[in-house]
Amino acid sequence: MPNYRAKQSYTVGKFQMDLYPYVAEPENRFEQGSALQYGADFKVRFSRLGTHSDKLGLVQLIFPQTQIFPATVVGAWNVDKHALAVAPITMGQCLYGDDEHLVGVHSAYYNGEHMRSVAENECWLIDTPREINARFAAGVFSGVTNTKFANYVVELSNKDGVIFNQGVVWGYSVVQNAINPAVFDFLVQEPREVLLLKTAEHRTAMATFLGITETALKGFISGG
Repeated sequence: MPNYRAKQSYTVGKFQMDLYPYVAEPENRFEQGSALQYGADFKVRFSRLGTHSDKLGLVQLIFPQTQIFPATVVGAWNVDKHALAVAPITMGQCLYGDDEHLVGVHSAYYNGEHMRSVAENECWLIDTPREINARFAAGVFSGVTNTKFANYVVELSNKDGVIFNQGVVWGYSVVQNAINPAVFDFLVQEPREVLLLKTAEHRTAMATFLGITETALKGFISGG
């Protein structure tokens, strides 16, 4: 497919991810106003065994280089959501996506699919981020493209919900090829396990989004 690179798949513990990198290079990088568009289509899935009565959902954090939503802080961790959702359980307010919206036609791989699934044994999300960077001078790109994500599982139980301590953090960047400057290489920082109780910046992002103290949020974390 045009502008897509080869599919990449990863497994970290009970998390699985399929990633389709996306890079749209400028037709003429020397032309004024030239810009690089980059991102990915990806699906993150978490599954567990056994019989359970409470549903699971995913929270996604993003560390972007461009402003995605009005409240997004560039170069910092943010909950990847426009605003708090209406939900009876506190952590349900910041689960990624909603149950109604579908992925748009811009995605060659996930067009028409639901943005998320919330269920007792498996939850997943689909995201298709795109960022634009126009930092070109004499055909040389100097933009910062290092975008990072973190995913945590929430069990929708009790009054506030339970956040699983084990999550994943990963990311990607796009760099100009040194041999052929008209080509841009998509680099992936492969997913690895991250512990929410040891990652203050992730806790801060969630607490700030929810409008609660970090101490209160730590009380929602399994083992916290």
